[in-house]
Amino acid sequence: MIGDNGGALHASAKPARLGTDHLLVVALTLLLGGSVVALVGQNTAAQAGPAIVLSLLLAALGAVPMLYCLRMAMRRLPDASGLHGLLRAAWGRLLADVLVIALLLELVATIAGLAQSMARHLYAAAEVIDAAPGQWLPLPLASSILVLLLGAATAVLRMPRALLLASALLTVKLGVGLLLLLLAARHVHYAHWIPWLPSATAPYRFGLGGVLAAGVALLGVLLGAGLLAGFSGRVPRPRAQISRAAGAAVLMAMLWLMVVAALQSGLVEFAALASTRPLSVALQGVPQLQWLLPLLPLAGGAGLAALLLVLLLLAARLGVEAWPPKSGEVGSGVRLLLTLALTVLSAALALSLPEGWLPQLPGPAGLLVLAAVCLGVARSNWRATDAADDRRLMPMVLAPLATALCLLPAVTSRLFVPVLVVLAVVLAGGLVRRRARRSR
Repeated sequence: MIGDNGGALHASAKPARLGTDHLLVVALTLLLGGSVVALVGQNTAAQAGPAIVLSLLLAALGAVPMLYCLRMAMRRLPDASGLHGLLRAAWGRLLADVLVIALLLELVATIAGLAQSMARHLYAAAEVIDAAPGQWLPLPLASSILVLLLGAATAVLRMPRALLLASALLTVKLGVGLLLLLLAARHVHYAHWIPWLPSATAPYRFGLGGVLAAGVALLGVLLGAGLLAGFSGRVPRPRAQISRAAGAAVLMAMLWLMVVAALQSGLVEFAALASTRPLSVALQGVPQLQWLLPLLPLAGGAGLAALLLVLLLLAARLGVEAWPPKSGEVGSGVRLLLTLALTVLSAALALSLPEGWLPQLPGPAGLLVLAAVCLGVARSNWRATDAADDRRLMPMVLAPLATALCLLPAVTSRLFVPVLVVLAVVLAGGLVRRRARRSR
């Protein structure tokens, strides 16, 4: 999947540039590497029924205004090194630092949650073959070991090589999914899709309200493609390359999840998909496919490992943007130290906190960062003096819409209030530090 795209990789002393194929790997991993299939299954069972495919379509359409605003932001500021540069240009250094620090903390918590989920997937695969690794290796310890191993690999490998590893892991997950699709399609019972849109039993449970509610939850996942802008400092043509990679990834993720959603709701009654592993539940009723059961948690673990690698790379990149190396320091050394620090902190969280407390996908902090970028585009457009320019009609409409669509899944997340508390604490610390500097 990763190759020498457009001269992106150079055999020189400079840091290796990333090509569009690298960016596509990052975007697909952000969208498909986590437990998004479980989220689709849970929303199928609780809110939308087989009409979850319509929720996915609405979520993909909802991501389009955000992608447009990212393109506009990078067009107005082509020299921005990444998300921190876009935020700093729109809102100043203090607010950019606050949002990036909140995002870094969320990424650390997400990495720890991914490690716990990955260990659980590996233990589930072992239980299928009557092995019980939990008896001699507790799950929290296994989670911290996985974080340390993958963090060491991320720190040692150069970014293109680390993305090659992530690509291989993601290929394992998608390959098993494609194998399952080919083998299980003949066992689909169309009666399970009837009624396709179940009648509403509550305001946001089934019916059109349920479809919209499920679309909001899935929109929060697909908007994660916007975090790809964190790597814009490593590509030669960020506006074109990031826009293409993010747009293609959203389209591919939507189509893939539609197929998986239709498959699992066609194998079993959709009410049975309220599980953390809905595909395994769907296969339990098909004796001919029982041999695939050990492969599903292994594939899920591979996808989680790929997402963990990508989030570590993103977190290290954001740290380098927020605290660039001083003159005379080597940028690769700063990235190495940041990656190791983030790895140790994530391993400590995975070891100390119970399973289920930590997120497994980027959540409210990332959405607030993207909302701030979109609102910055709207703000710069409102400040424009040439009101007769008809070309501004599109950002006038799409930028506020994108801001609202980024805030909607953030506000409905269970982690929104904790993220607001973190933002308030970090902002207070930044204001105190600024006042102390001025008083000197």
